[in-house]
Amino acid sequence: MYAHHSSTRTLPTTARKLLGDFLHSSPPSPHSTPSSLHHHSPHHTAKSINSFLSGYASKAITHATPFSREVFVPPTGAPGFGGDRKWNSKGFEFEREIEKAKKKSVVLQGRREGTESVLSVKLADSIRPNLPALPRLANKWTLLYSLDQHGISLSTFYERCSQNEGGVLLVIKDADEDIFGAWVGEGLRESAGRYYGSGESFLWKRKSASSDDALAVYRWTGKNDYVALCDTDYVSFGGGDGHYGLYLSSSLIEGSSARCPTFDNDILCSGRPRDGYTTNFECVGIEVWAVSP
Repeated sequence: MYAHHSSTRTLPTTARKLLGDFLHSSPPSPHSTPSSLHHHSPHHTAKSINSFLSGYASKAITHATPFSREVFVPPTGAPGFGGDRKWNSKGFEFEREIEKAKKKSVVLQGRREGTESVLSVKLADSIRPNLPALPRLANKWTLLYSLDQHGISLSTFYERCSQNEGGVLLVIKDADEDIFGAWVGEGLRESAGRYYGSGESFLWKRKSASSDDALAVYRWTGKNDYVALCDTDYVSFGGGDGHYGLYLSSSLIEGSSARCPTFDNDILCSGRPRDGYTTNFECVGIEVWAVSP
């Protein structure tokens, strides 16, 4: 019948009460006649009622939220719209902290002062993005074995490496200043003539002796499972077709590298292959680093 009748039917109880008070509290215009008040449109027009409803929607409708102590007014009047705007005004701090941690340089701990270093912080930072997800988060790497610090002994090598159950990074430096090695997520231990290791393992080498930034990484191909073989007489990584990707003799001085199906790697050291396949090297430095978050 009247404009305000259809409006009130769609309003909640509180709104209808407020609208009723509004309609009966405002006096008619001084120029209105009694007949016009009863037989024509009411003294509150549809425009004035709509104005009241707009004011009610913007001022009266408020909501509490379990995510904030503040009572907010939805900007469109729609319940719940934008209600979480002040829930976390500082943003996602946790994600930012993780990203910040990833950008920090690796801390190399356990190497005594005066020990001949093989792995530099800069080279560690270059290797780190290639590690599996969890080890990649580790900011501190711990030295398990150093040729210079702990002596030239394969038994000592195994003994010290067995103290760690997580992933390890093997770093080798040869007489030609080449630096290369392997990542093995299952650690280094005597394996009694059996291969072990997962598909996260890889061989790697520094591309240039003048820079620690550029790396070549050779990941597991899936062609075989010859990842790591740690015997009493040698340590080797990768195999197939009669060749090791990386080999260290029991003396920890002599070693070799060849292409192998396990990693489809290039030869890790420089020099001329002795048989068209395998290149020997003289080891002047070895380090094994424990890397775990």
